[in-house]
Amino acid sequence: MEQPTPYDYNDYRRYLTDWHAARQAADPEFSKSEVSRQLGLPRTRSYFTDILAGKRITGTFLDRFILLLGLDKDEARYFRVLVRFNQAESPEDRELSFDQLVALNKTPRQSLEQKHYLYYRSWWNGAIRALLEIGSYREEELGRIAKDLTPAITPGEAKASIELLLDLGLVATSPEGLLKPTTRNLATPESSRDELVRQLQIQQLELAQRSLLMPPSADRRTFSNTISVSEAGWEMILQRIERFREELRSIVHRDPDSPNRVAQFTLSFIPLTRKATP
Repeated sequence: MEQPTPYDYNDYRRYLTDWHAARQAADPEFSKSEVSRQLGLPRTRSYFTDILAGKRITGTFLDRFILLLGLDKDEARYFRVLVRFNQAESPEDRELSFDQLVALNKTPRQSLEQKHYLYYRSWWNGAIRALLEIGSYREEELGRIAKDLTPAITPGEAKASIELLLDLGLVATSPEGLLKPTTRNLATPESSRDELVRQLQIQQLELAQRSLLMPPSADRRTFSNTISVSEAGWEMILQRIERFREELRSIVHRDPDSPNRVAQFTLSFIPLTRKATP
């Protein structure tokens, strides 16, 4: 089993999981307890297991992991940023680390996937793709595309987005010279999908916050409820949310009229307390 490279990952825990599996395939005695021992914790057999389950890596153990993983200078730099990205406590720190990951990853495979990073880097890429569905825009009308979004972006940002969408095959120029979305979907690599989508979701939640700071609008709807619920009720709510998302997709898919609006729908269901233990 070939040893994985950190460049193929956007989640360091997935990388560590695959790295350990490869090491154990070559040496069945190389258990998670052995990893903890080689990290300098001979009496703490569960440390590596705890890291894979969500425990944070501190600076001291980050250096030890790099030695144990046998990373070269460039791989070590990428791994450090990857850990910082996954453990970021603010959207600003996460966004900075995200940009650094894109810049540091120079492998041939990554050069093909970098455009996927760039797509999820900015919320307006998806918004522009939807905007082109409902309007008539030419490639030179960057200023019009930029200002027709809410909040508006710059013509330079619109230009970079159009170039990216064309490169990804998500948008094409029609015989009439208009930019129109294709039926193609973005095929995000499995190893990076969760983290890339999470990065985009952070931006989309920030859009909702910014919308609330804008003047009141009859078109804007914001709902929030703080509730207490049983475990059974919690599961029922999750099922209803998923059912509603399916209904929402069906409405869009079966809509008999041509679309004339672009909207962002964001739904969050998050715990405000720790899960009670039996």
